Amino acid sequence: MGTDKKPGSIVHLGAGALSGVTSCVLLQPFDLIKTRLQQSQIQQAHNGLGTISATVRSVVAADGVRGLWRGTLPSLIRNAPGTSLYFYFLNHTRHFCLAAEQRFTGDQARTQLSPSSNMVIGASSRAFAGFLLMPGTILKVHFESSLYKYAGIAGALKVIWRQGGVRGFFVGAVPTAIRDAPYAGLYLLLYEAIKNQERAMAQRRNVLLPETTVTMVAGVAAGLAASYLTQPFDMVKTRMQLRPLEYTSVVQSFAKIYNEETFRGFFRGISLRVLRKGVQASLVFTLYEWVLRSSTRRSETSSPTGSSARLQA
Repeated sequence: MGTDKKPGSIVHLGAGALSGVTSCVLLQPFDLIKTRLQQSQIQQAHNGLGTISATVRSVVAADGVRGLWRGTLPSLIRNAPGTSLYFYFLNHTRHFCLAAEQRFTGDQARTQLSPSSNMVIGASSRAFAGFLLMPGTILKVHFESSLYKYAGIAGALKVIWRQGGVRGFFVGAVPTAIRDAPYAGLYLLLYEAIKNQERAMAQRRNVLLPETTVTMVAGVAAGLAASYLTQPFDMVKTRMQLRPLEYTSVVQSFAKIYNEETFRGFFRGISLRVLRKGVQASLVFTLYEWVLRSSTRRSETSSPTGSSARLQA
């Protein structure tokens, strides 16, 4: 990223929060159904919850259509600040890495990061933000599951604290990091590469391609690929957070799932996660970059010099 005038940290935090809240509210039903499918192979076998449609019918029958949005508040508590922090760390890490690459290569005019740098900053930013917001992730998963019936956020916090203390709010932190860091790294690597290919193709064919279209297509494609590759870690994370007495460590959880459900067990709920992640990633990055572009245009309009500024990713 190399610009004359860049949006400030508050803009990045605000853009991240806006994109996080929007995607969270719109896509919460996907998360809830995925969690229900992943929570227990035994329940699915006994209660006929082995399919997406059967799970949706079960939730609606028990709680009405509103039940599909169960856990939205914990999701907002987790995702709004989580997305803000992610983009905040991403922005600052990107500037740091770009400056380092400029010094290393001697090319001060360099404005784009190398693919390996994109992968590293995506992974590290997501891992750090994810760890800080881990208690919110625990709340989110518990509310989405049918294994817990909490009266409210305060009641859930008390139960989790009573059962596990501080550690109870960080159960599954390792598989979460193992899932999120590779996902975010792969995602950012693919996202930037696909955007560059789209722009190059449009230029070769002399086609004017709106930037929103570029980001949406790149976001969906990168999100689909990255989420599929990291799905086994998502399954392990969910089991450890919902049933910590049965799934006690990453290695033990992998072994237990494989022995009881074979390799296919790791991909329970895969279609929902892949669809949700693809749409969410596209929506989040499109909104985020749209806010940054809008902020830059306003800055240019009010600037006496009218200097050009644009987010180069």
